[in-house]
Amino acid sequence: MGLFSFLNFSSGCDAAAMNKDVTKFKWYGVATAPREYPMEVNRGDFYYKGERIMPLPSGGTLTTGWGESASVYVRGDAPIPLPDRLQVEFFSYAEKQSYKADIALPYQDILAKFQQQLRENPDRPYGEILLGIAPGGAMSVWIKGPQTTEIFFGQAEKVVQTPREAFELPFKSKEQSDAYIESALAGRVTPEQLTHIKTHGAPVGAWARFRKLYKWVPVYKEGKPVLTPKMPVTFLNGESYSLPTQFNDELASTPKPLPGYLHFKAQATIDEQPIYRIDFEPFELMEAFEKLGAHGEKVFIEFDAQVPRQNLKIRIYNDVKPKDDKTPKEFIELKKFYVKP
Repeated sequence: MGLFSFLNFSSGCDAAAMNKDVTKFKWYGVATAPREYPMEVNRGDFYYKGERIMPLPSGGTLTTGWGESASVYVRGDAPIPLPDRLQVEFFSYAEKQSYKADIALPYQDILAKFQQQLRENPDRPYGEILLGIAPGGAMSVWIKGPQTTEIFFGQAEKVVQTPREAFELPFKSKEQSDAYIESALAGRVTPEQLTHIKTHGAPVGAWARFRKLYKWVPVYKEGKPVLTPKMPVTFLNGESYSLPTQFNDELASTPKPLPGYLHFKAQATIDEQPIYRIDFEPFELMEAFEKLGAHGEKVFIEFDAQVPRQNLKIRIYNDVKPKDDKTPKEFIELKKFYVKP
């Protein structure tokens, strides 16, 4: 959170004066959840000064992806205040567990970011406030527009509640409610993921790990340079914005969330310059950084462009000096990422 501000420059004083008093905006509330771990909002509302100003869409199984928009409630054309509180109850299918939360949102921070975006790009304002819910009761809130920015991360509390009470459905037995939950899971995840959930459960705590910041730097195999000045990045913490493909010293030394997805064009051969659209496997990437960047080391993500593009190689290494010239630099080669055709 906050890196996008580092990359932006403020508009002139006239624009600031023109928009500094704007406190109502056109926005809508959205809910989402991880793709592999379906969730459902049972009820939820945004508030401002004690008044309910925006309901969250409820019902429907959420699997759009962390930080990705899913359900939408559109209030109309009239600008309304931004929220300072959120109340929500939700259900985790992988855990068969209900959660609830009543959280204070950082109103002044949200307002400042909405106003800044309006100053800098009036045609592309923030327009969504997105709630992410995950197993273990993890909760993120982002504001979305041309970029996605995290403004809250917290924890909901468990609720002792039967599926009949959570979904307000007339289940006549535990077997019937279990079958309903099983069917919802099977309809939203792959057979392999369903087996994984039954065997290992949900990775409670993962969404807090996704927020850890590292000093990471993209580099490109010698002789295979990157050919685009910027790359759109979606981060493991759900944020998304563009970064330069070549980092200056300041950006290289700035802690950042880890990338979940990015794309760029590179010189793979003399004649071929593919665009590489890369989905990282989150746990493989996190474990590499937890090993090589645990103490604040600068960690490099090296891309070795190949043809066909699915043969791209990626390895992770840090800037720790080897003990002697004969000791190879420690690196971890990633195996589980996916390059889109």
